[in-house]
Amino acid sequence: MNNSPVEQVFLTYFYISLTVLSIAVISSRNIIHSAFFLLILLLHVAAVFLMLNAEFLMVIQIIVYVGGVLALFVFAIMVMNIKEELRHRRFVKFAGAGLLTGLLFFAVFYSVVKNSRYDFVTPITSDTVSFGRLLFSYYLLPFEILSLVLLVAMVAGIIIAKKYPREEK
Repeated sequence: MNNSPVEQVFLTYFYISLTVLSIAVISSRNIIHSAFFLLILLLHVAAVFLMLNAEFLMVIQIIVYVGGVLALFVFAIMVMNIKEELRHRRFVKFAGAGLLTGLLFFAVFYSVVKNSRYDFVTPITSDTVSFGRLLFSYYLLPFEILSLVLLVAMVAGIIIAKKYPREEK
């Protein structure tokens, strides 16, 4: 694959920034800052999809993840009692195991990528129109069922998170 130097610079920027932002998401002590870092991370992933000529995935990334999932995270943050959660340090004892698992995953991933051989003979083309027609014709019923399942889950989450005023005795 022969990329121009400008493409190489942008891809290098995006991959380094994705690494730094992913570390910032999990290491930030403020949960709002963590959600903000996640927003920037998801936008960078959408830019990588655009550079790889996957326009449909870029649009889906922005609509679903940036628009929907991140809004759901911020909503969940607002209804949670953060001060109560911060008092409990139950997951800190697993930090070493998590770090070891992450390093092991990175080592395996690096060895697989380093030893992989690939040949880009045919260019990848994006056919968003045919994908959209297929999604809204043949897969319309599963698409609508999934949207109803997500709606029910969101309503259930709101009902569970709703705080009722305490009754006086």
